[in-house]
Amino acid sequence: MSFSSPLNGFRVLSAGSGSAVETALDRLRMLDADVGAARPGVLSLSGPGVSVEAGLLGPFPENLLQADFGIMALHGRSEAQPRPLGVDYVSVLTGMAAVQGVLAATLAQLRGNPVSRIEMSADRVAMMAVAQYIAAATADEDPEGPDGIPSTARPPFVSADGVAFEVEAFSSEAWQGFWASLGAPERAVGQGWRPFLLRYERASVSLPRELHEAAESRSFEEIRSIAESTSMHICPVRTVEERRADPDAGSPPWSFRAGRAAPPGPGADAGLPLAGIRIVESTRRVQGPMATRLLSLLGATVTRIEPPGGDPLRGMPPMAGDCSAKFRVLNDGKRIAEIDFKQPSGRAEVLDLVRDADVFLHNWAPGKDVELGLDAATMHAVNPGLVYATASGWGDALGENPPAGTDYMVQAYSGLADALTPAGAPPRPTLMIMVDIAGGFVSAEGILAALVARQRFGRGGEVTTSLLGAADALLREPSPVAVDGVFTAADGLLAIVTEYVAALCSLLDIPVPSQEELPDAITKALGTRPVADWERRLGPVAMPVRRDLRTLVSRRPSRFEQNGCAIATSPWTFS
Repeated sequence: MSFSSPLNGFRVLSAGSGSAVETALDRLRMLDADVGAARPGVLSLSGPGVSVEAGLLGPFPENLLQADFGIMALHGRSEAQPRPLGVDYVSVLTGMAAVQGVLAATLAQLRGNPVSRIEMSADRVAMMAVAQYIAAATADEDPEGPDGIPSTARPPFVSADGVAFEVEAFSSEAWQGFWASLGAPERAVGQGWRPFLLRYERASVSLPRELHEAAESRSFEEIRSIAESTSMHICPVRTVEERRADPDAGSPPWSFRAGRAAPPGPGADAGLPLAGIRIVESTRRVQGPMATRLLSLLGATVTRIEPPGGDPLRGMPPMAGDCSAKFRVLNDGKRIAEIDFKQPSGRAEVLDLVRDADVFLHNWAPGKDVELGLDAATMHAVNPGLVYATASGWGDALGENPPAGTDYMVQAYSGLADALTPAGAPPRPTLMIMVDIAGGFVSAEGILAALVARQRFGRGGEVTTSLLGAADALLREPSPVAVDGVFTAADGLLAIVTEYVAALCSLLDIPVPSQEELPDAITKALGTRPVADWERRLGPVAMPVRRDLRTLVSRRPSRFEQNGCAIATSPWTFS
């Protein structure tokens, strides 16, 4: 038994199929659990001193969930036309959440808390996936409307030799220097910076066409050289096949390393599974805060390190009271410690915080931990039982000096952008925040697995996860369904998912056509009535494609808390 095999000696029993169940089983196997068959609707885990059951409330028709929870609308916002992602996003996240729930309950039992049953559903996970957008749509001050600005001349760019590439910049100086070196007009460079910076917030971006023309005037190698000299980050847009040919493709999404012997973590006899677990985080943007948000919903106490004056993203509109709605939804309820850890006194404060902590999580750039004197070895000298967690962009996949590991860059490199693009169109990332969310789910999984390993084997250790590993998980091949698409009714769009073509055609009052003629026949029939009529008539196989995220709150008010905006509650219930 080893720290990297926290479920060695455990057995998983499950029945059913689909991306959610298969994702959960694959990930539990990677943690060294044996997998067998069981009764439908239940996933159980048993091992030394542990017996846990998870009820996966379903079924999970992916495109109905994407339609109902605004994911199609967000994905299509940049084209002003809702469309499916083309990957089983919610289902894969649901499988990850099932693993998180099972690991949390396992840890609870090992610590003396008799939690044994988890209930969860894909719709609650879908709410977590779009939680930032729901918060922005329901903010006290200037809430975001359902319709974004259609994108024009959006990334990726294409070089003179036909290489499509994404770009990332963390400063206006890098942005200006890069485009000026490519010969773009100064006016276009200035006009493009703010929309580029806000593309994450708006899920759309409109850039001057002159930037594309500048890119088209140089070879990719010339562009790469200019990017390096101006501190700009670029990444070619690759295919799924190219990613699958990489030597690290298919590797586990977590990397574990055992530390020194240490006492097991604190015991607990009641409450949520992570009650009494203390986490310190130093993270920015989405990936890290999402991980600790999930862990806090499981009962952990989280202390967030921010620079003196607070995280600048607290002021990003729209506002929920005195804080950004999108920031609040990820960080509400966390304790705050304002520390300048670049100073010796600040470094000492961080080490004092982790002295009694169970987990430290950061998403600093590669090598920054050593530079700051806050690396795993230093922290383990203070607290041998600490789980030292890193949420990175690339892990070790791209060496010591990788490009910026941000959402769209990782989509480009991983082949996910290719998987998201309709057949025949040039690959490009979705502008909806997606890989960052999945990266937070993967990081939370890894931390929970490391906590189980610590409790079982009496050692602290390290766990590293990456956005690349999260993107790889989303590349699971969707299961084929006879009818699975978005169709136009008289007054809007309707998603339909069903295996039963004859039954669907009967409800549509049309004869059963050939497979090739089926999409057109469905569209023609749907055009005779409004969406609401068809929703009532077709029942559970159909769902309106919803654009206004505020309706999620009005239709399911018990699933949200209010604090200047609507905040999605936990996807798990434990007993």
